[in-house]
Amino acid sequence: MSTNRKKMSLTELDERFDKLEKMMTEITKSKLIIADKEYHLSEWITTSDYAKNNGLAIARVHNWITRGVIPSDCLIAVPELNHLKLIKDQAYQTRATT
Repeated sequence: MSTNRKKMSLTELDERFDKLEKMMTEITKSKLIIADKEYHLSEWITTSDYAKNNGLAIARVHNWITRGVIPSDCLIAVPELNHLKLIKDQAYQTRATT
């Protein structure tokens, strides 16, 4: 059994890698459009993932949403996905009481 493998030049190999890189960039640029507003999904995570990533209970994250610790502009509810809530992936803090 013989294999006919074409040896590629460095230029051809470089072009293939550039093409692959471009394809991967397009895949990772996922976005969500809700009511004509566009959200890049790399910036948003689910409440469950936010809780896991920050060592919090999911109940605390939901409490923060209710109390406004997580501002409404940092929260998306996706009606088409059974009102799935997405949170902007950033740090939030409760106000210190004195």
